[in-house]
Amino acid sequence: MTCDLHNERIFHDTVEAHFKVMGYNTRPHTALHTRPTHIRAEMHTHPKGPQKLLIACTHNQSLDLPQVQKFCSKVAFARETHHADLGLLISNKEFSPDAIAWCEKHCSFVKLKTFKELISTSAKFRKMLKKFPTESS
Repeated sequence: MTCDLHNERIFHDTVEAHFKVMGYNTRPHTALHTRPTHIRAEMHTHPKGPQKLLIACTHNQSLDLPQVQKFCSKVAFARETHHADLGLLISNKEFSPDAIAWCEKHCSFVKLKTFKELISTSAKFRKMLKKFPTESS
């Protein structure tokens, strides 16, 4: 269990570092000062205009429809309170087809990305990908 929490923390920190390298100002939001629940990322000089992202990371957990719906609700609330413009749910596992279809149809302000998709443009993506292998790798 401790190893899973450690790997989850490393995964979260790696995703946050990726957004920092991309030029976002990031801050983790933690629950009970133990583990992060999501990342807030802001970029005021984005080519499409200022962006505020709410990012959630899941490690070694297959994501199905209820989990995606729960995150969409969090992002919808963050949008209403002007704390986020978009949401990004990142996992090193695949998303269920139902979750992908539902999100595309009902929650256009949330993007579902695998870790591999997130870092595919990074010059060091093969090295990072080996750190968090997926079932298909």
